[in-house]
Amino acid sequence: MTTLPFQHLILLEPLGLLYGSSGRLLSPEALTGRASEHFPPDSPALSGLLASRLDRRQVWDLHTAGPFWLDSNLDPNDGLMVPAPYTLLQERHGDGGRYSERRLVWSEGAGELSPSGWRPSDGKEPPRKAPSGGWISLKDWALVFEPGKEIAIHDNPWKAVPHLHPKLKDDERISAGDGALFLEYGIALKVGVALAYLSSHAIEEGVYRFGGEGHLVQLRRQPIPPLLETLLSRPLSAPFALITPGVWGGPKLSLREPIDTTVPNGKYPWHRDGLAPGILTDKPRPWRHRLGIGSEKPEDPEGIRRRRLSRGRWAVPAGSCYQLSGDPLEPWVGWNESWFPREGFSFKQLGTALALPVHAPP
Repeated sequence: MTTLPFQHLILLEPLGLLYGSSGRLLSPEALTGRASEHFPPDSPALSGLLASRLDRRQVWDLHTAGPFWLDSNLDPNDGLMVPAPYTLLQERHGDGGRYSERRLVWSEGAGELSPSGWRPSDGKEPPRKAPSGGWISLKDWALVFEPGKEIAIHDNPWKAVPHLHPKLKDDERISAGDGALFLEYGIALKVGVALAYLSSHAIEEGVYRFGGEGHLVQLRRQPIPPLLETLLSRPLSAPFALITPGVWGGPKLSLREPIDTTVPNGKYPWHRDGLAPGILTDKPRPWRHRLGIGSEKPEDPEGIRRRRLSRGRWAVPAGSCYQLSGDPLEPWVGWNESWFPREGFSFKQLGTALALPVHAPP
């Protein structure tokens, strides 16, 4: 098996607010929702920060994955939080906190009247309008294997703070005039919480600009928790769960499972015995990154070349679970790079679709 590329846990503690959404022009509609909110930043944001401090050879070997978060007051195995798999049926305590004791399991069908699908392991009906999402502690991942064991579900440790920005003139740092205000959301993290990412490379600890608005973060690094390394090295007997967004598909198409575009007409490697995988997921989420350097434009001062934003893709959300027939899959590190989209480099280097087992190994 290939060696796990990740060597470091990169921790980012914000010094104030962090960038939380793309700007929207100020209007009555823009004041009623947070449709453009996107937080925490995906792994390309960290890759960009690290790449600015690495040489060209190191950049092509760079691997990152995330996002996660860490409660700095706890041991890394206790304090590192990963997305809760969708197999956890969530309920609320009287105080509003969430937990899960029941699990969804894959049930093979018995004809048209009883198709295959995800059903509660206890045979009872699932709760109506059950909460979903959230995070679980890395140390609690072993409890995912055991129905009846209670798992605490943690809410996001941040909140959005709306604020107005004026659009500036291109050649002066003054407002562009009437109608130039737009609404934006900064994100405030709880004290002691740090965003966490996996990385193959480390840079010097210190203060860096991070995110679309260049907000400041204190960067620290520490070894990857041994428990996470152990889980990432296990073969993936069905089902298994994604702990980072899954970006699949060809150059112009996003899919819910991998496709090998190096094979004529494409090949779906997770289709076995004529069966597509059983997928437990939610609506797709946007996933974008910056790619390359644009051409020089005469109007740019001093011939500055601007970074280009990718056209964007849809990603399967973290927490999604897959049920495959047949033999277990290799751990994520052994997956073929041809399964992932490629735009100059394989998106596997950005840690997409990082997967952990949901069933205990035999």
